[in-house]
Amino acid sequence: PAKLINKLPLHKSDDNKASAEGESADIQHAAEQRPAGTAFSRKRQCYVNEIIEFGAVRLNEDLEVTDSFSSLVRPLIQKKLNSRVKKMTSISNTDVKEAESYDTVLHAFTDWVGDPSDVVIMSWGDMDLRTLIDNNRYYYNDPVIPFVQSYVDLQAYFMQEKELPKSQQIGLSHAAELIETDPDEFTHHRALGDSELSAVLFRAIYNEQTFEDSICDCNSDFYKQLLFKPYYLIDINDPFVDQSDLSCKCIECAAQAELQGEWRSANNSFHATFRCPECGTRYRVNVQFRRLYNQVSVTKQVVKLRPKQKKRHGTKK
Repeated sequence: PAKLINKLPLHKSDDNKASAEGESADIQHAAEQRPAGTAFSRKRQCYVNEIIEFGAVRLNEDLEVTDSFSSLVRPLIQKKLNSRVKKMTSISNTDVKEAESYDTVLHAFTDWVGDPSDVVIMSWGDMDLRTLIDNNRYYYNDPVIPFVQSYVDLQAYFMQEKELPKSQQIGLSHAAELIETDPDEFTHHRALGDSELSAVLFRAIYNEQTFEDSICDCNSDFYKQLLFKPYYLIDINDPFVDQSDLSCKCIECAAQAELQGEWRSANNSFHATFRCPECGTRYRVNVQFRRLYNQVSVTKQVVKLRPKQKKRHGTKK
């Protein structure tokens, strides 16, 4: 099947709010989008990451670029771009004002993609898909993306092939440096430019077998997982809290340390003090549980406490 590369970085309308910029959100297939920012829709009573640009490249079976797609999108809710987005993308308010509507561009892009059963959509991280879903919900009240049936997270696939730790997600520029490619040869923070760079990265690490294993079928379960919002477990008796994680083994002598007092919660995590009955070493243990779609992520920190200093009693002269 053909392989399309799509990119969609997110930009918040308020410069003081967090954002996922271009290098942190990539789609690989022939499409790329860029949201203007998080705008509040009075009609829907929710925030929407409006897309202001689609851009993509198409790869054939030999991984050669055979076609491209690029189009700005006229935002409907927040019609003026903030200064940060304009500076980063060089897209002006006039550019988007004169652009076609989301509906028009989406249909044009869907036609350009062609038969979705013959195409694998890829992106650098899944933020592009989440933003497409966000926009589709707003415009059509339907989260399903019509041109996506098979999908690969190129960022995850690249890190897998490069044997990089999952905890350290990398952006496009860093990935380009790892394959000795100059990222400045591509237009930064623009949909088409990021898609072109994504294609180069994909060619550098492509392996037929591992790629086939990475393809996701975009069925109902795929959307459920994508739409699931992770949350922290703040009730220590929650059934998803594995009680075995609420233990501590002494680092010094490997004995099972004993809980001193009770577990307390703060900042979405639990903390408690433990003492080893064998050597007397004390520890502070912090555990955080984060509920994901099909698992619970556990972050645990064990810190050795200094021995308590005995008070010295002196005599006054």
